[in-house]
Amino acid sequence: MNDIKSLRLVFLLQPLALGAWFPRIPQVQESIGLSEGTLAIALMGMPLGLLVALSFGSKLAELLGTRGLLTFGLGGYLIAMPAPAFATSGPVLFGALSLAGVCMAIAQLSLNVTASEVEARSDSSIMNGCHGYWSIGVLLGSAIGAAMAEARVSPGAALSIVSAVSFIPLIFVARHITNYPLPAAPKLQARSGRPSRPLIYIALFGFGIATTEGAMADWLAVFMTNIFDASPGIAGASYTVFALSVALGRFQGDALKSRFAVEKLAQCLVVLALAGLLIALVSPTIWLSFAGVALLGFGVSLGFPLAVSAASVLKGRSSAANVAILTQLTLCGFLIGPPIIGLVAEFSNMRIGLAALIPALLLAFLFARALKSQPPS
Repeated sequence: MNDIKSLRLVFLLQPLALGAWFPRIPQVQESIGLSEGTLAIALMGMPLGLLVALSFGSKLAELLGTRGLLTFGLGGYLIAMPAPAFATSGPVLFGALSLAGVCMAIAQLSLNVTASEVEARSDSSIMNGCHGYWSIGVLLGSAIGAAMAEARVSPGAALSIVSAVSFIPLIFVARHITNYPLPAAPKLQARSGRPSRPLIYIALFGFGIATTEGAMADWLAVFMTNIFDASPGIAGASYTVFALSVALGRFQGDALKSRFAVEKLAQCLVVLALAGLLIALVSPTIWLSFAGVALLGFGVSLGFPLAVSAASVLKGRSSAANVAILTQLTLCGFLIGPPIIGLVAEFSNMRIGLAALIPALLLAFLFARALKSQPPS
């Protein structure tokens, strides 16, 4: 199996446990008696852990190389991921998600850095396709999580089973991917911790996309439960629809990049995302809301892969450093979005809470022009 096929398999398997977690959030919320506002604060744990880990992630990447980073990151992530499902209170949930976030950050960084290295050395456009496989993994995980919810398997047991089943094949495949040593950042840039202006603009685009994706992960099942009184299985299926739409968009991404200017493509997709969000929010029926969710998923599908590809080729830092900085700044959206939505929903309702995503998508539309530094393939 060559590196591209192996990497696609790793992108597919890594998010199974994460996807299985999302449909179980409403049950964990109910079991420990959290309001929307308190749940929002607890959910900040994972993005906070991500941000902490990414502050040293690029140095770890340069020390271990791509293979070592993959093995270390994936192993820790699969061990930590079941912990949130066993939480007994809001603070415990926050701590468990923080630990899972630290481990997931290293895993995510390892995937993106390895993909950018393989893309550069093979002269093939693979980033969007790899993220398509990642979305399929989230889709499969969320479907498994929803099915286990309908079968009344506890969240803790479900997450433990999915993580255990994923562990051996993931580590085995990761160990057989070529190890790419990563160069250290140039000394001049290494002394300056400030990201370049192009990288900041790309990150602001990613921020708007990440805020939306994070909100769908954390709040979509809760939205369907609160607004439409959906069962756990149906509520979980709403995220499955979102993840499937994201995956379909990403598998079309490399072909779309070859036909359209990257910044124009990104802007058109953000417009689709806005339309889908509005349909989901104002829909009088759950099935029409599902249609809006599908359109929203397609609209945000290429945002992060396009940002990673654009950032990885910027000059002045190593690709690992650029991707780590981009991911760190982008994930601020995951940190800021959930509590804002939860607090707004606490004083109004979930429809108005999710409407807070409209400014985030407008921000992404504005800064999509920063991607033009990467020409069409």
